[in-house]
Amino acid sequence: MHPPLYRPHPKCAALVDALVACHDANVYGKFWGACNDQKAAMDACFKAEKDEKRRENLRKARAFEAARARRQAERAAAED
Repeated sequence: MHPPLYRPHPKCAALVDALVACHDANVYGKFWGACNDQKAAMDACFKAEKDEKRRENLRKARAFEAARARRQAERAAAED
């Protein structure tokens, strides 16, 4: 399975278009593997896209946690 193709995938747009075109050209062949190469390339692109998003979200979470810890320390120091 792959994510919905109607969502924007800027880095994978050409691969999505190639898979859709293959499915359109091979109405029945798509069920027997006529588009497997295009799908494998698209899946690899989607995996790289997901890994990039995961790294970015981890970076944001670590920055948020550091800021939260800093604010908590400042509040604790102000109470003393």
